[in-house]
Amino acid sequence: MSKIITEKFDKHHIKFEILSAIKNCQAYGLTTTTKWLAELSAALDCTPVKPPTEYITSYYGSAENLSHEESTENFKHMDQYTLAKSYFDIGEYDRASHVVKDDKSGPSYFLHVYSRYLSAVKKHQLDHIYSHNTVDRALGKNDHLRMLRAELAQRYKNSTMDSFALYLYGIILKKTSEMSTSLHRNEAVSILSQSVRKYPMNWGAWHELSSLVSDQQSLSAMDLPQHWMKDFFLAQTHVDLINAEEALNIYDSLKKCGFPESCHIKTQEAIAQHNRRVFDDAIVLLEEVREQDPYRLDDMDILSNMYYVKGRRADLAHLAHHCTQVDKYRVETCCIVGNYYSIRSDHEKAVLYFQRALKLNPNYLSAWTLMGHEYTEVKNTSAAIQAYRNAVDLNRRDYRAWYGLGQTYELLKMYSYALYYFKQSHRLRPFDSRMLMAVGETYEVLERPEEAKMCYRKAIAVGDIEGMANTKLAKLYRSEESNEWAAYYYERFAQQSEERGVVEGTSFHTETYSFLARHYLQTSVYDSATYYAHKCCEHPAVREEGKAILRQISQLRGIGEANEDSELDLTNQPTPGTHLQRIRSAHDSSVGAMDTDSPAGGSVGPIKLSFSPGHAESDVSNIM
Repeated sequence: MSKIITEKFDKHHIKFEILSAIKNCQAYGLTTTTKWLAELSAALDCTPVKPPTEYITSYYGSAENLSHEESTENFKHMDQYTLAKSYFDIGEYDRASHVVKDDKSGPSYFLHVYSRYLSAVKKHQLDHIYSHNTVDRALGKNDHLRMLRAELAQRYKNSTMDSFALYLYGIILKKTSEMSTSLHRNEAVSILSQSVRKYPMNWGAWHELSSLVSDQQSLSAMDLPQHWMKDFFLAQTHVDLINAEEALNIYDSLKKCGFPESCHIKTQEAIAQHNRRVFDDAIVLLEEVREQDPYRLDDMDILSNMYYVKGRRADLAHLAHHCTQVDKYRVETCCIVGNYYSIRSDHEKAVLYFQRALKLNPNYLSAWTLMGHEYTEVKNTSAAIQAYRNAVDLNRRDYRAWYGLGQTYELLKMYSYALYYFKQSHRLRPFDSRMLMAVGETYEVLERPEEAKMCYRKAIAVGDIEGMANTKLAKLYRSEESNEWAAYYYERFAQQSEERGVVEGTSFHTETYSFLARHYLQTSVYDSATYYAHKCCEHPAVREEGKAILRQISQLRGIGEANEDSELDLTNQPTPGTHLQRIRSAHDSSVGAMDTDSPAGGSVGPIKLSFSPGHAESDVSNIM
């Protein structure tokens, strides 16, 4: 387990910092950060002790920056600030900004520009409340925000911005710029990094910074303070980058440093487990959070997603009912109710609730993705594509939206486009066999069998979740009349099914047993042929074929035709011979690196994406 920065800090000093930061963030009107810090403080059970002067100077520059106190000497200034803050707290942003329009520093100036920002965003959202296009909702062309951005840019050039003003400037840069270009992204990252270096207790700045991290390399290149808040930032960023193991290690260490009951940590651990598809552990964690804080709605829609996947309809219904009683106008509640109607196959009502969620928060990523799923269910492909594209526009790291786009274009039989989007999802989830299977199946439809084989082998190497890669490979080799390889992969599928306890009787099993029995009969491996012929006799679809093969084996062995009862005596079946081991040995020695049946050291990486829609035929990138 890797060391974390928090281990070097005294938890009594951490408590003092949190309490001081709560007062600061309340003064600056940062309600979400205040709530996050208050929950963290409640989880840290110790007495606050003021850190030494060297500590404060190192991270904050001066004691005034750690704990802001308004001067009572200028009563007029204090009255204006208090009045503006009261207007701000009830959502009258224009009045708040007007009251403190002449202040040029401290909380009053921040309240002035922050109120202008929130007012512009609120009006913009109301103007586009019926639009489901993220391009129309984008803030880049908003005149008020462009004026505010120019004003803050000038103050930034003059070096007259504190950490909170830098934080707001970073947000506006992010909201009004095209983040797909590295220039604008790097500018926003630089501003937000300066903000956390000046005042590391502003969780809002860390959170916005995390959303701009595109990969591990850019994370390592950031110039960040060696403060204990960095551990929370790193853990959340690893969760967002689907690097669950590293995130869980950091959270486990943070719990040992005094935060064992933190709802934030438990929730993030649940999200990490959800990304690993360890749904049972994730459900347990979120149910613990519900028991600890029964009226909490944050991230409860993730719990509803897992109830949906696990088919726990009663639990999902109970959760939807409870959340509706708590606050039916919360975006999380709308998503939960939407999932409830979806599991009942009432897709029209599900779409309605996801649309309500998006009216409450047009930038809520999960609602766009879930609505895309619902439109796909009812075969409304154009609406599904629009929903998934909106999700991708909001967060290009959302592999579910890329995968959904691939599935939708697959329904439209536009396989070149489907291939592109499946590859994008694989790039984000290189060790998820479902993405590899989707890419492989698309290659197969495009009649590119060699690339398809590479995908299926790689799916086996990373752990075939669905257990279908072996049969896909077997069918490909069978179509090429490479019966030895087909038998190898069919037998691997049969063994895998037995090891996993998969219920037999599907067409894949009957096809497997029928082929293997015929193949071993033709190659005179009678023990294995007999075994799989008996397996055929267990399934009505191929029972007669199994009997016929058993009769042929008896004749070839010179035993004569046995009666039917003795043929169907399944209590003393022979077992397959060493044919699979013989094939595996030949396979390992003759093919070598071509087949990656077991992951080896870093050899499994994402597919190289040298593909764009409309040029599928020229896509000859090496998939391995």
